[in-house]
Amino acid sequence: MTETCSPDTLTPLPPVPARPETDAAAVRAIEEASTHIRERAEKIRECPELHIPRLVLSKHVRGTSILDKIADAVNVFCGSMYVFVFITVGVVAWLFLGNVVGFDKTPWPLLLTILNLPQLSIMISLQVSANRAQAASDRRAIADHETLIALHEMSKQQLDILNGQDRVLALLDNFASKDMPGKQNEIQACVNQILATVKQKPAAN
Repeated sequence: MTETCSPDTLTPLPPVPARPETDAAAVRAIEEASTHIRERAEKIRECPELHIPRLVLSKHVRGTSILDKIADAVNVFCGSMYVFVFITVGVVAWLFLGNVVGFDKTPWPLLLTILNLPQLSIMISLQVSANRAQAASDRRAIADHETLIALHEMSKQQLDILNGQDRVLALLDNFASKDMPGKQNEIQACVNQILATVKQKPAAN
């Protein structure tokens, strides 16, 4: 996440956003941030150099309630390659042993029943994982948008500075190429008068 300091204060906010209590709270926080993005953008445009980028990780948008912790455990378990290998090997072994031993003959009704039972829970778990990934992606998008606004404003300031330097160099070039040759004699005469005056004063004293 990113935060921007106001011009009145230069104290940066904490680098890591507070974790919400629940996933629903995380979604509400993202919606509130999206609602106030225009106000944040105006503050960033006023002082882009004070903008502080923040790193947003998936853990920053996870809830801390018991249900959220259970969802984390289920997602970690279902997304493990060890579970994938175990289930795959088990299914292949069942297909051969079912006919050989005779406990589950073709077309393996017991195996299909066992595999179909947890599918609904697994689908819900996948949807929970998708919601969490979307919440983290939304918060990253908000943070990146604010940082891009700050970079854009600083780029415009740099272009204004470069354009100003070009104008100053053009004036100096114009003065050096046009005005200086005609005024060299006049400047030299003034310098001679000053030197003559400086040399005469000690003699007069």
